[in-house]
Amino acid sequence: SGPLDALVPPAVAAHAVAVVREAVSNVVRHASASVVSVTVDACDDLVVEVVDDGVGLDPAAARSGLRNLDDRARECGGEFSTAPAAPGTRLRWRVPL
Repeated sequence: SGPLDALVPPAVAAHAVAVVREAVSNVVRHASASVVSVTVDACDDLVVEVVDDGVGLDPAAARSGLRNLDDRARECGGEFSTAPAAPGTRLRWRVPL
C-alpha cells in the first residue's frame, strides 16, 4: 500500500525485492507453512512484513539469510526483526523513506 513508485528510491527498492525473495524462500524451505502473507507499505517508512503459519524459527539453524536481511536494513538506516506469530513467524523489515 502507499505510493511505492513515488516514494521508494531504486536502491531501497532493490533491497526490498531481495528481502521478499529471501523471506519467502525461507518459508518455503524451512517453515512447513501452509500460508504466507507478504505486506509492503510505503509512507514515512518502507515496511516489508512476511508472516507465515509454520513451525517457527529453529534456534539451532544457521542465520546467514536472516543476517543478510538485517545487514540490508542497517545499510538503509533501518531495522529488521523476527518474532513468533501464533503459529509461525513474523518478519519485519523497516527503512526510512
